[in-house]
Amino acid sequence: MIIQQWFVWALVVSAIGMTGTNGVMAQSLFDMADDITTVRIESHGQNFSPRQSITPGAAPRHTSDFDLTVVWQPGDLKAREEWVLRTHYPVSTELSYSMTYHQAAGVTEGQDSLAPGSDARPMGGRRIGANLKTLWLTNPLILAAHAESISAPESIGVEGSRERVTFVAFDTNWSMVFDSSNGLPLELATTEADQHQGEIEHRVTFQDWREVSGVPFPYRVEQFLEDKLLRREVRSAIMVNPEISAGLLELPDSLQDTDQSLRQQGWSMSHFSQARAGLGIPQDYFETHSISFHEVGQDLYQVRGSEGDNNLLVVGPDGLAIVDAPWFDQRSEEVLGALQERWPELPLKYVILMHHHIDHSGGFRAYVRAGATLVTSQGSTAFFANALAQAGHEPTATIAVGQSAQLDGIGRRIEVYDIANSHADATLIAYVPDEKLAFATDLFSPGRPRQTGPWVSELLESVRFHGIDVEQFVGGHGVGAGYPDSE
Repeated sequence: MIIQQWFVWALVVSAIGMTGTNGVMAQSLFDMADDITTVRIESHGQNFSPRQSITPGAAPRHTSDFDLTVVWQPGDLKAREEWVLRTHYPVSTELSYSMTYHQAAGVTEGQDSLAPGSDARPMGGRRIGANLKTLWLTNPLILAAHAESISAPESIGVEGSRERVTFVAFDTNWSMVFDSSNGLPLELATTEADQHQGEIEHRVTFQDWREVSGVPFPYRVEQFLEDKLLRREVRSAIMVNPEISAGLLELPDSLQDTDQSLRQQGWSMSHFSQARAGLGIPQDYFETHSISFHEVGQDLYQVRGSEGDNNLLVVGPDGLAIVDAPWFDQRSEEVLGALQERWPELPLKYVILMHHHIDHSGGFRAYVRAGATLVTSQGSTAFFANALAQAGHEPTATIAVGQSAQLDGIGRRIEVYDIANSHADATLIAYVPDEKLAFATDLFSPGRPRQTGPWVSELLESVRFHGIDVEQFVGGHGVGAGYPDSE
């Protein structure tokens, strides 16, 4: 059917200029896409988190299932999403919420987080940018209709069975592969920022195309972070230009615009915001604010940030050691600045990573650049070496910990032990014997009302196995020091 061929004609003629009969046809088909003022999509699916895998670099963890209804006005950059999210990890619960947003502002209603709270509240800029990016990524023909420039098709695949074009839309470079026989997109990809690797491919594949009001839409959509699954979506119903209730997509006049840099960050790393929301732990703000040092022992400090994720700083007569590297290089650079200001005479000797999950290791490259020796489990060494290589870093000095290791480079002993557990393979704890204090991530979080019983038991059993005399734990999450039996 001619409508199935419209995308090929549109791309080819756009690349060589709108001339002749084919140009008129392509232009009319672009006009048809432009005539889509509103789309309503009902779907269900599964969310995955590549950065929360059990084994470093292995298959993503299935975090949640969902039912979703989207009403979207592409030309106006307005949308409303209604979610029922059933999380399986890190805890099992059901969240029900809606998000109504424009390009610069939005409102969330209901409970979208494991943290309590269901009142209407402003959306963060990062979420707005990420949500808009996801809508364009998963609806490729509508995106192509908004292209600013498109390359001539390039034949790829067996005997030219596929063709690829590149185009620019919304100041972003996109690459699309489509089936030469019918002109329908097979996949769409763009490059996004990544905490570990610097840049990474966010790729979407499309199947089960059906015509809705004369325009093709994919009914099966899968998103990938390079080769790691991020989301599966099956669409059960699509409507083009449906009637919607008055005010459905409107926002309060008093609502202020969000920070543009946060919106851009959400757009440039939409995969990150999407994965966090799928955990039931959305993060709408930048994790570099309010770094503070809280003494938890003699010359031992829990380094806290506003996001609730911590480092441990160990101060010795000959240098410093930092344990864990939450989230982003920017946060680590803020910590480095504070270390230089407070302990200018002491070099940073070690960055010790407890495990590979992004909330505890995403900022490790900044410490490596500052000259710190990287300390990881043997099971994580290849993962972090690959992350450095893909980000363009030279190999760095690394200590790979087997069952245990002793670090004496700061003039104060730090011991590192492997911890067998079901949360994350290749997990370590750092132990400072002169204070009988250990730092653990996720397995136990002092001060938090909710603990995961099996993880606590696994932590304590491993401590008993290693014969460590721990009097208190400090956590990568939580506040202060404590011991599970006294919580």
